[in-house]
Amino acid sequence: MKKWVFAGVAVLVVVIGAVVYQTMFSRSAALTGVEVDWRLLGEMDYITGKSSSELQALHGKGVKIPGFMVPLEDEQRDVVEFLLVPSPQACIHVPPPPPNQMVYVKMKKGTEVAVGPIWVYGTLNLVTKKSMYGDASFELIGDAVEPYK
Repeated sequence: MKKWVFAGVAVLVVVIGAVVYQTMFSRSAALTGVEVDWRLLGEMDYITGKSSSELQALHGKGVKIPGFMVPLEDEQRDVVEFLLVPSPQACIHVPPPPPNQMVYVKMKKGTEVAVGPIWVYGTLNLVTKKSMYGDASFELIGDAVEPYK
């Protein structure tokens, strides 16, 4: 009897391990992209609209960008639109941060409001987007948000 219990537990552990592995693999596959930092985004000349060739090469590509969320909606659990800024002090004041220090994010699916630093994954577009808080030199079509680690 003990052998059967042990064998059953072993099978259960293998099945659970496979499910965990598949879940982790699926999540990591969805959360991929070229890591983009704010130094690179700062290479966008928001007056002329010209940017470095390195930044231009990322147009329409999958990226991940760290930052802080400034929601553009009142909804706390299903935020679809927000600005991503480089620091919590860059929250929207008067005057707002320069456009090359703001990314307008439009999520494919809503996400909860993030209080601390986050990674945002999605497709980067080098286009000026206007919001009630100022212009952003970039648009990110968001796939996922996760805490910054």
